[in-house]
Amino acid sequence: MTTFLVFAVIVMLYVILVLIGKANETSKLLSGKVFSYEGDSKMNGYLMLGFLVLFFWSIAFQIKYLTPLMIPKSASYHGDETDQLFYVTLFFISIVFVLTHAALFYFTYRYNESKNKEALFYSHNNKLEVIWTVIPAIVLTVLVVMGMRVWFKIFDVDGRDKNMMVVEVTGQQFKWTVRYPGPDGKFGKRIIDKEHVSPTNELGIDWTDPNSHDDFFADKIVLVKDKPVLCKLGALDVLHSFYLPHFRVKMDCVPGLPTQFYFTPKYTTAEMQDYLKTLPWWNNIGKESNEPKWKTFKYELACTELCGRSHYGMQKDVVVVATEKDYLDWMKTQQSHYETVVKPSLEEKKVAEPIAAVVSTK
Repeated sequence: MTTFLVFAVIVMLYVILVLIGKANETSKLLSGKVFSYEGDSKMNGYLMLGFLVLFFWSIAFQIKYLTPLMIPKSASYHGDETDQLFYVTLFFISIVFVLTHAALFYFTYRYNESKNKEALFYSHNNKLEVIWTVIPAIVLTVLVVMGMRVWFKIFDVDGRDKNMMVVEVTGQQFKWTVRYPGPDGKFGKRIIDKEHVSPTNELGIDWTDPNSHDDFFADKIVLVKDKPVLCKLGALDVLHSFYLPHFRVKMDCVPGLPTQFYFTPKYTTAEMQDYLKTLPWWNNIGKESNEPKWKTFKYELACTELCGRSHYGMQKDVVVVATEKDYLDWMKTQQSHYETVVKPSLEEKKVAEPIAAVVSTK
């Protein structure tokens, strides 16, 4: 509500300034005064120059006070390269941004209307054309090559460690379903047809496949530091987007089209908390927890595809542990979905079928 009120005030101030300008013009016309285009042009030049200073000051102000609110450093190795690519791109864009806007507003001031100035018709300059064509072409080529190098490194799954951890994540309105292979390290196969997909088996898992008997569903994603992880993604209804902001991971989940993403965690949750402890903003006390913000920090999975009215609720905790042993200890606390849900249901069905047959004969 506060944001809306601030925006409304800004709009109203703009409207008032426009109306004041219109009223000023009308009063001059009614009074018979001759317009001084030279004076108005000079005044506009000074206003533009003042706006230029105010504009760059506001940018510096936002950088200083809003940067601490941004997500912290990358928690994955490929995220470091993604960040580097972003900063290099931002460097070149910033140079162009500053130069073009400085020229835009300064020219308004420098070349305002005056009887003592003579206009120059400047039709063409081959050297200038070459400069502003070649330099952007070189810069863009460098950025594209850097981007392709990072892209292929991230998505070269076939050339990665075959012992990587594999997690299957499926999006649906409005939740994430996370499936882990059990101790055998193999997922049970899925069959997408009317026989296997049902309200009690939305993923269409083939429970006759022995590999599915130790698979389990988790209420959070648990990863191991320095251990590669392959996230196999899918969706059951509409487009969703798998987003791990702290790991710089984002990939769409498309119904009927499997996608995947590879990355390696760099910091455990505890290590990231220790790092955030050194930053001033993260030492502020949270309103809900009444504790320093770094203490309640956690990695999270979110959906960044607007998938419906409860899209905002598609979140899940992500935990990075230090060692393989920590992960195995957590895995031991998880229960096989087949052993706890499917098998008892099948046994109940077997017991019920003869009883139903006897009742029907009577």
